[in-house]
Amino acid sequence: MKINSIAIVMPVYNEQDNIRKVLKDWLRKIKLFNFKKFKFIIINDGSTDSTLENIKKVNSKYFKIINTKNKGHGNACLTGYKFALKNNYEWVFQIDSDGQCNPRYFSSFVKKSKKNSVIYGYRFKRNDGFLRLVFTKILSIMIFLKTSHYVKDSNVPYRLIKASYLELVVKKIPKKLILKNILITIRLKKFFNNISYVSIIFDKRISGETKYNFTTLLAQLKNLMFYI
Repeated sequence: MKINSIAIVMPVYNEQDNIRKVLKDWLRKIKLFNFKKFKFIIINDGSTDSTLENIKKVNSKYFKIINTKNKGHGNACLTGYKFALKNNYEWVFQIDSDGQCNPRYFSSFVKKSKKNSVIYGYRFKRNDGFLRLVFTKILSIMIFLKTSHYVKDSNVPYRLIKASYLELVVKKIPKKLILKNILITIRLKKFFNNISYVSIIFDKRISGETKYNFTTLLAQLKNLMFYI
């Protein structure tokens, strides 16, 4: 089935040095597919730097900017998902705004959408530090032990999901859950078999550093185990 309409959900927080290049690169890529309807749903999650000003400098009719108070990545994604569903997009594609999600893999996602309704990136190589890699491996083990479902890369920010599938699993997401994308991944795995993966390389951030450390990741893991 051909993709006719797609919402590109992009949560953003303090990415003033990255956001213009990321948006321009992705806008250029998406336009190549001649979708009948597409929109970048940019959730500015309470940025305190010049991120919002730099988004506006790109100045595209394909942007929908949603400004929110800082509530974290998971809440920002959920805000974007709900906007996409409310506005009747057929597909929802989520990426991050730091430049690690390279547009060159998008064609493979679109190709797989002809036979699959959920397509995830699988970061077989990632340039965001050893700690994040270890955390992802631990997550997969813990999720399997808790749910009996094995998910290779549960929190990957490179995901294409048919809206009708997404709508069924975003309901009743706990407000206090931090890693909301992971619970969505688990629920999709539980209810649907029509899932495929695209191997991707997670690029190094264009600029800046990740805010996550061991203590932060451990707290998120404990929070997740409480809700799944």
